[in-house]
Amino acid sequence: MGKFLNFKSLVLAPVALAAAMSAQAAEGMSNLMTEWLGGASGPVATTGNTSAASNWRLTAGMAFNGIQGAFDGTALLLFTTSTATGTYACSGSLVSSEYILTAGHCTDGLLSMSIQFGYTNGVALQTRTAASVVQAPGWNGTLDTGADLALVKLSAPVTNLPIYSLSTTNDVGKQFIMTGYGTSGNGSSAGSANNPLPNWNDSAYGHYGYNTFDTTSDVFTAAWQAKTGESVYTSPTYGRTYVADFDYYNATANATNSARYNTLQRIADFTGGTWGNNEGVGVNEALIGGGDSGGGDFIWDGSKWVLSAVHSWGWQFCGGRFGSGTAGGGTNCDLSANNSSSFGDLMGSTAIVDHVDWINSVIAVPEPESYALMLAGLALVGGVARRRRA
Repeated sequence: MGKFLNFKSLVLAPVALAAAMSAQAAEGMSNLMTEWLGGASGPVATTGNTSAASNWRLTAGMAFNGIQGAFDGTALLLFTTSTATGTYACSGSLVSSEYILTAGHCTDGLLSMSIQFGYTNGVALQTRTAASVVQAPGWNGTLDTGADLALVKLSAPVTNLPIYSLSTTNDVGKQFIMTGYGTSGNGSSAGSANNPLPNWNDSAYGHYGYNTFDTTSDVFTAAWQAKTGESVYTSPTYGRTYVADFDYYNATANATNSARYNTLQRIADFTGGTWGNNEGVGVNEALIGGGDSGGGDFIWDGSKWVLSAVHSWGWQFCGGRFGSGTAGGGTNCDLSANNSSSFGDLMGSTAIVDHVDWINSVIAVPEPESYALMLAGLALVGGVARRRRA
């Protein structure tokens, strides 16, 4: 069932942050657990967008596809960990009245966690704390193995918030909406070494944006390794990781820049890969940022928003791989090394479809106190039956 961590009785073993990165991390892939710097005004939302973060605020009660408060069941997670000092931010999604689903790396070495639903202008609709954690089978701190998931049990059930159904399909090629409470910025901004992007400036709201799952990480990294010999391929041991890139768009979009920053298409052209790359999202396109780890990617099934994947990693793949003197040649497809959610960067999200049975097995299991109540009820029924027979 995975690793069960109960805060009341278990001393949590520390897991070094460096261990939460795979071999790919040395080349730029990293988890998005980010120190909380939101201050009194609270944290900001998720993404790198195509315009100012204030245009993409996620507010309580906001309607999407006619569903009022569609993403009020998403949560800001503020937590402390034995692996580092300070308070850190991740995101999560409600999958039952008592559990949220987040990234496994957001729960490594966990000491305490505040869970704030519908966080808007620094105020939450409902707030809980973490009572226990169950990490997905296979999660050991290594990214991109398809196991970067954890279920967090709430200190008390929530009410009147949306509970998200789980995707049971392969969602490659589908458009999704991403939500979260991490850093935010503009994909066309360069930032600087002293002022890296995204940042916490729009810190009182969650944010959202759109993208398309173009392929899975094992497919494009295997193609790159076969072409270049670079060891970047990771076999999907426990499940798939959906991948999307941040395609270029702004008010002066042009064909040259659109082609330059279309990273997954450039990888496909260079390696002979056969996956598609959809640029149809246009001005609505976005990419996750630091603090968005554990947040949800949702697809529309015709009647409701379905949880398709959970944010796991970001990757500035292009540096050293495309550009003058590199294997891919041409021009660099990362707009800025100082903006980790700029045009050309990649995001990876753990696919839910491979973990539906595990998730359902955890959220359906009664807690020990529930078992005690059930047994007490059975004993009472048995006593009544004996008295009747007598």
